[in-house]
Amino acid sequence: MRSSLPEVRRTRAVVVVALLWLVAGLAAPAAAATPPPPPPPPPASPPTTVAPPKAYVLVDADTGAVLAASADREPRPPASLTKVLTALAASATLPHDGTLKISERAAAQPANKVDAKAGQAWPIVDAMHVMLLQSANDIALAFAEAVGGTAEEFQGVLARTAAAIGMQDPQTWHDPAGLDDGESLGGGNAVSARDMAIAGRALIADPWLSPISAKPRYVFTAPDGVVHDALNHNKLVLGRYPGAIGGKTGYTRKAGNSLLAAAQRNGRTMLSVVMDTRDEYGFTTQLLDRGFATPVSAESTLERLPPLRLPAAAKIVPSPPAGAGPLSSLGPAPEQEAGPAPASTIGIPALPTLDAKPVGSSQPGRASLPLLAGGGSVAVVAVVGACRHQSRRRRQRRYYRVPSRRPARLR
Repeated sequence: MRSSLPEVRRTRAVVVVALLWLVAGLAAPAAAATPPPPPPPPPASPPTTVAPPKAYVLVDADTGAVLAASADREPRPPASLTKVLTALAASATLPHDGTLKISERAAAQPANKVDAKAGQAWPIVDAMHVMLLQSANDIALAFAEAVGGTAEEFQGVLARTAAAIGMQDPQTWHDPAGLDDGESLGGGNAVSARDMAIAGRALIADPWLSPISAKPRYVFTAPDGVVHDALNHNKLVLGRYPGAIGGKTGYTRKAGNSLLAAAQRNGRTMLSVVMDTRDEYGFTTQLLDRGFATPVSAESTLERLPPLRLPAAAKIVPSPPAGAGPLSSLGPAPEQEAGPAPASTIGIPALPTLDAKPVGSSQPGRASLPLLAGGGSVAVVAVVGACRHQSRRRRQRRYYRVPSRRPARLR
């Protein structure tokens, strides 16, 4: 029986539809297995920048030439940079081989502190180390009482010390440690970056204080028998900047981060001060590099700091005469009788640093720090162990083998 033409056509249509159905079913898994194209990457965000310090200054410490500066003559809270001036006053008046008595008021100072106990007598050499390296507030107040009689009378000592070394901008001196909050003495201090550079220049020229501020760490035994391992807060001397020879760190909420730093390379000494910044080490490194890249021949037309002078005990110990005005707030200091000194004879000591790599050398040079020079014998402590870094902004910090439970308020 033969099929009619419509039936043949219908059969062919069914076959074609079936084949199309089969082909579509086989192609579907292959299409599903193909991953979709990745989304386009998000637009690149602009790089973040850190605001510059509120004030800074770069000085050739050998010649006194000011190589770079911004708002450097505006008084600002110095935080623990104050301890540079406290150290200069103490070095000029107290026997370096003597002892420092700790009062109840000093022992009660807020952190940072070394937990000195009332009634203890600390060797002055140990006390100076923990004040400059670890920024101990209790030791700073003890020095103030030893030099000035009371912390209030020491305000006048700070003012006279500032005048003696040639500070020139308006200043306010109240607290020997640099506190500036409700627990401070008189509400804190105010000084310009340029004047702090003058104080820093005196610090690195002092034959006793300069080697102390350059030490990476200092190990000693306190009067109560506790062994302390004091690590320098200044990271530049811990290997972050070859040639660093010391300085002082500072921090409070009001003052922000500050850093006074000095370094030596190829027989030249540079000193910088940055105040109220979020990147004290980054800006300091850039400033010091800029200083070493500036030839001495380019300094002939630049402004210079006053001639280098160290404070003399006879000039800062006597109290002001009766009826004299307060000395804690000063205008420009009077000119002192001192002529300019040649750059080669101003007395900045050449201090070798640990693991310092001289410019142009392919091998790092290792040299031991010089012995402390003072009014008596000084113990030299061998330091063993690796330096451990901890965040500066933690409220709870451990500076010594015996941890303090007080928050880190001031550095």
